[in-house]
Amino acid sequence: MEKKISIFCILYFSFGLFFAIGFAVYYHWPVTGFLSPGFYMVIFTWPYQAIGFVKDILYYGLTGKPV
Repeated sequence: MEKKISIFCILYFSFGLFFAIGFAVYYHWPVTGFLSPGFYMVIFTWPYQAIGFVKDILYYGLTGKPV
């Protein structure tokens, strides 16, 4: 059981990391944004962030949301 939990946590964090990198690139975060607490919040809350992210991709396209 511990092995399944650890595999789930590793996959959750790994997918969250890739999602957060795409999130930061899409919203034009500065390079130092990868060190901010907001970046790590996206990693841990990526399922909730994905709802708005998909909505913005459908509305603004792949060019990114203007700030």
